[in-house]
Amino acid sequence: MSRRFASCTLVLTLISTPVSSLDEASHAGALTGQPSSFLEQRLIWALMDIRAGRLNDALGHANWLVEAQPDFELAQLVKADVLSALSEPLGVFGARRGAEEKKRGLREEAQARLQRFLEAPPAGAVPAHLVRLPADIDHAVLVDTENYRLYVFEVEEGTVRRLFDFYVSIGRAGTDKRHEGDEKTPTGLYRIASYLPGERLPGMYGRGAFPLDYPNEWDRLHDRTGSGIWIHGTESERYSRPPLSSLGCVTLSNEDFLRLSEIVEVGKTPVVLSRGVRWLSAESVGAVRETIEEAVEGWRRDWESRDTDRLLSHYSDSFRTAGMSRDSFAARKRRVTGEKSFIEIAVKDLAIYGYPGEGALVTVEFLQEYRSNSFNDARRKRQYWRREAGNWRIVYES
Repeated sequence: MSRRFASCTLVLTLISTPVSSLDEASHAGALTGQPSSFLEQRLIWALMDIRAGRLNDALGHANWLVEAQPDFELAQLVKADVLSALSEPLGVFGARRGAEEKKRGLREEAQARLQRFLEAPPAGAVPAHLVRLPADIDHAVLVDTENYRLYVFEVEEGTVRRLFDFYVSIGRAGTDKRHEGDEKTPTGLYRIASYLPGERLPGMYGRGAFPLDYPNEWDRLHDRTGSGIWIHGTESERYSRPPLSSLGCVTLSNEDFLRLSEIVEVGKTPVVLSRGVRWLSAESVGAVRETIEEAVEGWRRDWESRDTDRLLSHYSDSFRTAGMSRDSFAARKRRVTGEKSFIEIAVKDLAIYGYPGEGALVTVEFLQEYRSNSFNDARRKRQYWRREAGNWRIVYES
């Protein structure tokens, strides 16, 4: 083995991305997944060339990267290490530059970016979290906090299609936020609450920010605290951040933030923050959707029947809502239903989301239109259904 190839092998050991085989098609750009930009494509080519011992080719890509994006610290590190490997054994990826903590962060960024394109989601696969989206939602966002990736999906006539994805950074302490100041990124289902342009923010937020509505009602129910969880850009003097580098926010390059800002809608676009993603076929998601739709229809039908026992059979023994226990809720339902000569319920704009980090829990949202002999009402409703002993039951309702 030549001296150059030995150096490259050590680099790959520290990038530590196991792959069973690579071929020339990968080098030509036929990667498993499509990078979100040509800049990331060139980085992946450089890392692929390093893996294969093509150091001169890797240097060509690295030179292009640092010229095109001088503040891309990972590209600067790749170039420095390739130059070192061309002259002597490198020994350690990142050994020639900066403090150890910074080098470690850049190594982790390289690993995260490369891993995404070596183990991309299957073509046509849908995340288990996006079970059904309503007609007025055009796009959905999913952040895989375990693999540092933000996915954007297009929704058209009920069909979910992956558009593109970006590398992102999350909280310094990882994910599953529990309390204020823990420097973790939440796990859950959220909405974009507002948009803040970059000129109104400190430089660390880059070109702008999308605050999320954390903590949501499920977080508050479980005593999760904190605030200020945003999706935002990166300070102007750097292109990207290491994977674990924020106080809990999701950060991405300013270039990617601007692209995202063309897609999302304040108050509408759902944002799923999940530790890992379970990718399913459209048929598998459809089967799950049918079972939950049947459960919701059964709940609607039994409410109309004015048989309170049948209605309550759809509620878990652990059900809570608006400060009421299940027993208090049941007593109220019996009293109100007894006053009605008829009840009509319509469920419109139904949405179903698998709730991340909670096992067999789904969030069901819809417009509820209620008519009776003494009261008419229309309101948005959100329910949390959990699969218990083979049946879907409501555990919380807002």
